[in-house]
Amino acid sequence: MSDKEFGVDYKRANRSFLYMILATLAFTLLLSYWIILTGSSLSILTNNVLSELVVLIPALAAILYGGEKITEAVPFKKIKITTLFMIVVYVISLFPLVSFVNSVSMLFVENMVSSISGEVLAMPMWTMLLSIGIVGPFVEEFVFRGYILHSYQRTGRIIGSIVLSSILFGMMHLNFNQFAYGTVMGIMFCILVEATGSIWSSFFAHALFNSIEVIYMYTFPDIISEADETLESYGAGDGSTYLMIGIYFVLAVIFTAIALCIVYKISEMENRRAFVDSIRMYPGQGYKLITVPLIIAMVIAFAWMVYVATYL
Repeated sequence: MSDKEFGVDYKRANRSFLYMILATLAFTLLLSYWIILTGSSLSILTNNVLSELVVLIPALAAILYGGEKITEAVPFKKIKITTLFMIVVYVISLFPLVSFVNSVSMLFVENMVSSISGEVLAMPMWTMLLSIGIVGPFVEEFVFRGYILHSYQRTGRIIGSIVLSSILFGMMHLNFNQFAYGTVMGIMFCILVEATGSIWSSFFAHALFNSIEVIYMYTFPDIISEADETLESYGAGDGSTYLMIGIYFVLAVIFTAIALCIVYKISEMENRRAFVDSIRMYPGQGYKLITVPLIIAMVIAFAWMVYVATYL
């Protein structure tokens, strides 16, 4: 692929992200008007499915417009069964890191997952496992660790691709709480994709992570309810709050180190160790990755997140 084609590819991915942000906000505003006009709202299942579609469609359209096969634009390489078992341990090792980032963000903004727990628990668990545990992770991995990450990587800027695609993944949630831990999770899922060369690995990890959270919500609803009641006082940040954050931090450092060791072992099992070792050596092709459409998208997303944190 020529340098010109490299540039067109990542620029197209950036335009796609702008369309995703605009489509998501349009859907959000239309849904708000629908609620005002009819007095009824969509079920959380329907809302989740439609929200994923407005993210998936721009990515699919960009791939088809570029004339590529989906399997060329997104790395669907087979992975070993033993790798799946290692990914289970990897995902479990990520929970302290996510808990730490989430707890810090809650000092400033609302926990978005906890705020919708009532709507989630009103649905049968299998529907939420399908929506949050399967459909959501597949679409998000296809788009962010598949199409966008892969498009950026064609410039040779591997580390930049990992960081930027993860930031966009966090921004796609359009609130500061999920942006914080979504970005961190995005980086860890990107590292997993680099270790395996396939988004099947990150899809499995993402699906497992979300499914564990859904099962936890249904199994321990009282704990979720108590968390809802303490959200307002959490932001005050008393001594016990900072102690809890400190404990999360220590656990996060320990278990993230374990997770990185696991993903390095996975790279050996998938014959990708040499590539993983060489990532820091990739100089790239001189591309900046960030373009005007991407800046516009990020500004719009940030402005909306400020609005959500301030008024909603």
